[in-house]
Amino acid sequence: MTSQPDDDDGTFLDVEGLGVLSRAAFQLHSFAVVNSIRDRHPGFVSDDYLNAISAETTVTAMELQAAGMWDRRDCGYFIIADDMVRWAVNHNEHQDRLAAACEARGLHVPSDAEAGWIVCSDCGVPLQRSDGGPVALPDGGRLGPDPRLDDAGDDPEN
Repeated sequence: MTSQPDDDDGTFLDVEGLGVLSRAAFQLHSFAVVNSIRDRHPGFVSDDYLNAISAETTVTAMELQAAGMWDRRDCGYFIIADDMVRWAVNHNEHQDRLAAACEARGLHVPSDAEAGWIVCSDCGVPLQRSDGGPVALPDGGRLGPDPRLDDAGDDPEN
């Protein structure tokens, strides 16, 4: 991000390579990129995803389309401004290779503790968390179940 145009509430952001976008458009674009990769359709934002968001997304999606970042397709949008998609896919693939190496080796390599967190110095998976959240499996595996949740995946506190 380079700068914020002169507005008092910070509603618009001047993002390097993307131009001036509303904060809502930047957030929707960012989260949509991550979700498209997780859904195994990198660069495609489905209408189902947009409809599942509790906030209004129609105007924001139109802003991204008007900015030349998204293109309307059947059942969603194709992300034309794909630098972020490319970076996220490459990052995920790199992290997957590191995690696979830990799994093959059968152990993680602890780093120095920072603010109550200890992570594997090779793959970056948390080994110990100050908040009690999910941590790596002891045999070099990726994240195990979140001990704060019950077997159904619900928070027993709520």
